[in-house]
Formats: sequence, C-alpha cells, structure tokens
Amino acid sequence: MPLCAVAQEATLSVCDYQPPESRVSDLGVQGAFNWYDDPYADDRNSAMSGSLVADYEGLYSSLAFARGLNAHTEVRGAGDGWTLALSGAGSVRAFLTGDVFGVGVINLDASTPGGVAVDLTGGVGTGRFRDVTPLARAIRIQNDLLDLGELLAPLTDGALLDVAQILGEDGPTDSEKLVGVAERLVASGLVLGNEIGIHGLLAIEEVLQSGDETRLCGSDVQARLGASAILYPEFSLAATGILLVRFAAVPDPVSQLDSSAEAKFRLARPEEMTLAAGLSYARRLPDGWTARASVRLTVDRMWTKPDSAFVSYAASGNLTTKLFGSVGLSLVAGAQYTTGDEEMSLSLALNLEADLF
Repeated sequence: MPLCAVAQEATLSVCDYQPPESRVSDLGVQGAFNWYDDPYADDRNSAMSGSLVADYEGLYSSLAFARGLNAHTEVRGAGDGWTLALSGAGSVRAFLTGDVFGVGVINLDASTPGGVAVDLTGGVGTGRFRDVTPLARAIRIQNDLLDLGELLAPLTDGALLDVAQILGEDGPTDSEKLVGVAERLVASGLVLGNEIGIHGLLAIEEVLQSGDETRLCGSDVQARLGASAILYPEFSLAATGILLVRFAAVPDPVSQLDSSAEAKFRLARPEEMTLAAGLSYARRLPDGWTARASVRLTVDRMWTKPDSAFVSYAASGNLTTKLFGSVGLSLVAGAQYTTGDEEMSLSLALNLEADLF
C-alpha cells in the first residue's frame, strides 16, 4: 500500500495533540548468534559469539503527576568471555504549577568488568512529554484513504482530533475502534459515496495493527542535587549535581526525533564530571520497513578514575522489517571510537528482533 508521509493540508501538526493522560509501555528485544567451526583439528580459527539486547520504556503522565522507567540491558559473549551491561532510571514527578515540577530520580549503571554505580537525586524542572501516537495514526489513516480515493479531501482539524480520540481510548478492541473511526469518517461528509470500501477498511485495520513505535512530543529541563555512589569495585560516595535537557518531536506521522544532554559533576570537585549527549531519528518506510539512526557523545573527566579522562563517539544505523507477527529482521551497522583506541571500530550484524508489547 502506498505510504503518504506528507502532513495533511490543515494547520494541525502531530505535536498539537494534548491527551489528558499519556501511557507508554514499550519493550523490545534483539538477539544475534554466530558460530563457525574451522577446518583445522586444533580449532585455531573457530569462533562463537552472541548477543542479547533489551530496551524498555515506560511513561505515565497526567496533569498533576508523572512517572517514568527506562532500562537497557546488553549481554554479549565471544571466545574470550561474556560481558553484561545494565542501565536504568526511574523517576517520579509532581507538577506544582503548569509544567513546573519537582522530581526525584534513581539511576543504576552496572557492567562487567566495569562495576556498579547508583545515583539518587532530586530537584526541580519544567516541561512534559505527551504520547501523540493516536493523532499520528489518525493522520496516517487520512493519508492512506486519500491515496486510495476513499476521501475526497483532507479532514478538518476537529475531525482528525475526534478520530485520534477514538484511537487513543483504553478498553475498546481494534474491531470496535475500526467501527468508530469508520463512522466518524462517514460523518465528516468527505467519504466517497458515504461508505468506506473494503480497501479503505483494510487500510484502517492495518494502521490499528501496525504496532508502530510510540510517538512522543515534548521537552524538559531539570536541575537536581543528590548523591552518587560507586558500589563496586571500590566504594566511593560523593555529593552530585545533575543538569539534564531532553527534547522529543514528531516531524511527521511516521517519524520520531529524540535528543538529550546530561552533565553530572561532583559538587566538591566540579572539574570531575561526565557529559553524555545523544540524538536519534526513526522513520517508518514503505512495505513495513523502519529506519533508525543515532549518534552519541560521552565525556568522562576524572569521574570513573582519578586523573583519567576519555571521550567516546558512537554512531549506529539499522533497517528493520517484520517477518511475521511481532518478530522482525534487522540489519545493524555501528561505528565507535574512544580515546586510546588505535582506530575506529566498525560492526555489521543481522539480528532477529521481538517487540513483546
């Protein structure tokens, strides 16, 4: 089915959607395995490697309260051993007035052979994030029906918001939402013959069952104080300050842009700090493909080790398509360079991916 990613002609954009509540729960898993048995009896060139990567994002946001949980886990193994890396952050926000909030955050970073570190901080900030997936899907439905000739013209902003409200309701099944969307489209007076044909109904059903990634819009700025503890391999505790800026946008119904920058420093020795900044972009392509690209910069200035500093640059890109159900195939390319490396490391992998919910 042709994919029309050009926004509708009305003035409404995806990020104009203002849901009373936002609920997000996304879990994705990627796995890869490689085994090679060479032709030599001593197995001098035999190789075996594997990896498992899981990401979880959870968000609930209402007018007065918000909570979030993000986690990333990597298990990688090769002939020289296995490594495990786990990072996660949980936050609770209480909105004081408008978009101004008080926030408490706990961060965990653990890796082998690196160590275990925990941050517990609290502070204030401003901004919020909104789940605009229902409006993105409503615009996709409109554009698909325009491509099929089922709609005579783009919907009005009010009609699009009505469709988005139907799509965003908790409780109704996809079949019930399909009926509700079809009835609202016919009521707009823009449906050819005042009845949506079988191809139009299939197009609506495809969007409802597409399982696209959540679309988020918003931004926030936070300033927090607290404590950072390195629990392993050598215990240390320091008063910590954190400055965080995040931004998310949906340029069109099939795209997602995310960016963040965080500076963490010891209050007694502010020259000892870390800085992490990242930018990512994802886009749904025709025929069920999704493209993603990301870049990340990390600066560790005497935070992990005294009198030691390093800078790391990383970039990655992948193409993903669904094979059947929630199982997909991904082609992933990456590049990374860290202070002290002789040259940039490059990787290319073919992964199976499962979007669990």
